[in-house]
Amino acid sequence: MEPCVSHSQQKLVMNEIAACQPRLRAFVRCLLVHSSDVDDVLQEVNSVLWEKAEQFEPGTSFWAWASQIARYKVLNAVSRYARERVIFDQETISRMAQVIEERVGTLDDRRRALESCLAKLPSAQRQLIELRYADGQAIDRISQSIGRPQGSIRQTLYRIRGVLLECIQRQLDVQEHPA
Repeated sequence: MEPCVSHSQQKLVMNEIAACQPRLRAFVRCLLVHSSDVDDVLQEVNSVLWEKAEQFEPGTSFWAWASQIARYKVLNAVSRYARERVIFDQETISRMAQVIEERVGTLDDRRRALESCLAKLPSAQRQLIELRYADGQAIDRISQSIGRPQGSIRQTLYRIRGVLLECIQRQLDVQEHPA
């Protein structure tokens, strides 16, 4: 049975569910051991998110809502599996979930800072980073495609990573301690 929500609310929730899948999977994966359990719980979470779509309030944090549902589904799974396997108790799962939720926010801040810092790089450096990390190309292949020695590319990437790290740290410091 489909939830009684407007088309725009359905579309919003569907987009939010799709956007947070990697984070939800990582969250659940941190709390459960077997990948088949992760898939089952994630499917349950997605089902509940869709069934309760009308309860999501636009303008609030979808991740906060979804991660709470995921936490409860993991706890339910732990209870179901308790007789079958040796697993963490519910208190340990709850503590782990809290730590993971806190760290996910930090990772989002770092990702946004990285995106901002990447945008500030000169185009040649940004292209080199994209070739290596976004496209996953090996150093030897990059060397062949742009006609530079492998050692030079390694050294340039090393320097760029240092610049990015400093830039990210500055941005995070500004967020934590605004002037």
